[in-house]
Amino acid sequence: MPERQLLLDETSAAAEFLAELRSETRIAVDLEADSLHNYREKICLVQVSTAGATRVLDPLAAPGILSGLVPVLSDRSVLKVFHGGDYDVRLLKREGAAAVSNLFDTMIAAQIAGRERYGLAALLEEEFGVLLDKRYQRADWSRRPLDPGMLAYAAADTAHLLALSDRLSEELVRLGRLGWAEEEFLLLEQVEPAPPKKPSCLKVKGAGRLAPRQLARLQALLETREELAAAWNRPPFKVLPNQVLIDWAVQPPADRRGVAATPGAGGPLLDRVAGQVLEALARANALPEGECPRAEVSRSAPLAPAEERRLARLKGAREEASRALRIEAGLLVNGATLERLARQDPAEAVAGLPAALKRWQLEALGDALRRALEA
Repeated sequence: MPERQLLLDETSAAAEFLAELRSETRIAVDLEADSLHNYREKICLVQVSTAGATRVLDPLAAPGILSGLVPVLSDRSVLKVFHGGDYDVRLLKREGAAAVSNLFDTMIAAQIAGRERYGLAALLEEEFGVLLDKRYQRADWSRRPLDPGMLAYAAADTAHLLALSDRLSEELVRLGRLGWAEEEFLLLEQVEPAPPKKPSCLKVKGAGRLAPRQLARLQALLETREELAAAWNRPPFKVLPNQVLIDWAVQPPADRRGVAATPGAGGPLLDRVAGQVLEALARANALPEGECPRAEVSRSAPLAPAEERRLARLKGAREEASRALRIEAGLLVNGATLERLARQDPAEAVAGLPAALKRWQLEALGDALRRALEA
């Protein structure tokens, strides 16, 4: 294929490149999807860089690309370098492309190395003086033809990843933390896409202050919005914003005129959905009181004074380790884990530390947590 051919949107050219990848030992991979613009997100581009070339593959134009990636993505003899690959790995699995094996994630590597800035743009600027163009971060990657600027933006996401992974790997070796990062890479391989589920009023920010009847209205409105989003192929937030739904749940409009007068959404759209909105509110208002949703109440008992003191010591140990290692405290160990340890009998908590922490976390601050529990 011509050396300057960047976009591979024909099956034959893509197949040739995918075959060439089988002889590579390392590749960099990134995806562009359309979750900001369509109801069900899909993979719109796959960017792949080798030591000598970068190509942008178009699975919308050549659908066989995703299945053609399976052999190399699942081949443990080929290292796959991602940046912030959690989303990519989940999406690839959901689309049936492959379970990705043998990963190196430059964002995870940078975090464990103690970098203060670990976004791709920041890392490339610091390491190579490369400035990424951010104009296309929210672009609609499902639109065709692709703008040349979009194509260049997509290619830049993987063009320097292999070199970046080399530098971060060397840094991790110097710090004695490569094994820590490798444990996280193995865990990244195991992430799974979330199963589909209907929207829940209890997950909406601000819903905790609503009464049961208001929550019932909000739930009905969320389900109606989801149906509209699917029918129109739009993300739900582009149909109606959450705040509009909350306002209707608290003060439901009585008729189409009331719907149309709602601030926060365009008049033509409100007029278009008025019938469905009123039907949803009517269903919710007819729901028996006992069937209305209720805000979740925490079942956790308040910490006893001794538990509060243990939690404070555990947090102090975590903060001290965070400063010494220059690793974010929440990455070292999250607050929920510390609270669970604080609630346990200290001897049981100490004995359970290997099960409560990842191996690298246990190495990084296990002794400090043990001392905090035994104090």
